[in-house]
Order: sequence, then C-alpha cells, then structure tokens
Amino acid sequence: MHDFLLIMKRKLLVLVSILAVAVVSARDIRYAFLGDSNTWSGGVGCTQDDSWTYWFMQQFMPASCYNYARSGATWTNTSETLRLPLDSSAVLGPQNVVFNQALRLIRSSQMGQPAPDVILIMAGTNDAWFMAKRPDMWSMTVEEAFAVSEDQLAKMEPNQAVSLASSIRLTCETLRRAFPMADIVLLTPTQTTKAENETISRISDIIEGCGMILGMPVVRLDGEQYISSKQESRQLTFTKDGVHTNRSGARRIGLKIASLTNKYGVR
Repeated sequence: MHDFLLIMKRKLLVLVSILAVAVVSARDIRYAFLGDSNTWSGGVGCTQDDSWTYWFMQQFMPASCYNYARSGATWTNTSETLRLPLDSSAVLGPQNVVFNQALRLIRSSQMGQPAPDVILIMAGTNDAWFMAKRPDMWSMTVEEAFAVSEDQLAKMEPNQAVSLASSIRLTCETLRRAFPMADIVLLTPTQTTKAENETISRISDIIEGCGMILGMPVVRLDGEQYISSKQESRQLTFTKDGVHTNRSGARRIGLKIASLTNKYGVR
C-alpha cells in the first residue's frame, strides 16, 4: 500500500508539473493583430471591450499583444500602394492596407520587439464596402495568384499585387518569411449593412482559398449566426452602426474566435 501511494504521489507531481508548464507557456505567448476598424478599436493593448480583441485576450491572458490594425484598411493593394511601414493612416487610402501593417510589425521586431507567436488578421469589410476604390480586386482567382513563382513573389512590390488574392498571398508570405515559427490565422469579415452578403461571402471564399493553399487556419465569420445584416438593418443588436461591433457583438465574435483557434490547435 505504501509503495502504491508513493507511485500515485509521484504521478500526481508529474501531472501538476506538466500542467504548470502548460499554463506558463500559454501566458508566455505573444499575439499580434492586423486588420481594420473592428480590430483597431481594441486599442494598442486590446483593452477596449467593443472590439473582439479584448474578449479574445481575456480568454488567453498571454504575455503581450501588439495591435497593428487600422480603421479603413483593406486587404487589397492598389496600383499606388508602396512599401511604407511607417504609414499609420486610419482612413481608406492606397497605403492603408494590411501589407503595410505587416511591414510595421516586421520593422518593430527588427528594432527589438519580441517576435509574435500568433498573428491574427481580420480584414475584408472595407474591400466589400469600397469596391470602387479597389478596381482590380477581382482581377485574379486564387489559383492564378498562386501560379506566380516563389522567386517572382519575393521580388514583387505591393503595387504589382493588386487583386485580393495576390494581396493576401504577398502579405502572408512576407509575414511567414519574417516569422517562420509563428502561427498565422486568417479571419473573414462579418456581415455588414454596408455591403451585400454575396460580396462578403465572395471575399471570404478567397480568404479561405488562400488560407488552404498556405496551410493557415481560416475562421469564417460571414454567417448570420455571428452578425446578421438583416437583423442589424431592422434593429441594431450587435453593432453600433451596422459595421462596428458594440460590446455584445465584440464579445460574441471574440469568444467564438478564441474557441475556434483552440480547436485548430493554435497556440
């Protein structure tokens, strides 16, 4: 009996040690966020509760987070988009794209900021809302964007990747080269009263298609079970204005993203 209790005690100590390491590891993880206004609204430290980033962070309580999102940002580059890592404009424009957010994150890391372990990117709403400002958005399919060779991609400037699919690929491959050990998660936009559901779904399909080829988890949020454009048109429920989440909408989205990233095994 004494030997049995001793063995069980040792096993319990090992289990406690493993759990302790797991907790410490979870809290050591660093998250980086890129995207548009529903991500940007969380603030640099993701402390504002009308953004999904706040509720996501409450689930994981990691070591730190870096929020590089900006209001007005699009996935899609334009013929005028340049490599401008210092650009931090918060209105729709050719330089306010996720690609430049990625460059800012990379620059910060080069200047001494610890590299992120997980990068989450949520964009696409403004691509749908302001399609006229992104005239080449549909100019390439996912398959065409990935037909470009790795050598060509490495030399490509953002104003040469002006379709949605090629913009996503260029941005994600740039991040992957800079942070090869990081998990990169792509989040599709939610429904909005400012764009047709079909357009949001089409954009989400392209994001998902790129993610599948890149081997990156994709969380689809374009279903009406998250934010319903019909409901928001009738009565604002989870948004303030049909686009930007209120506290309830942010919590709803943030907790869902947290549960799905856990499901996909993201750290």
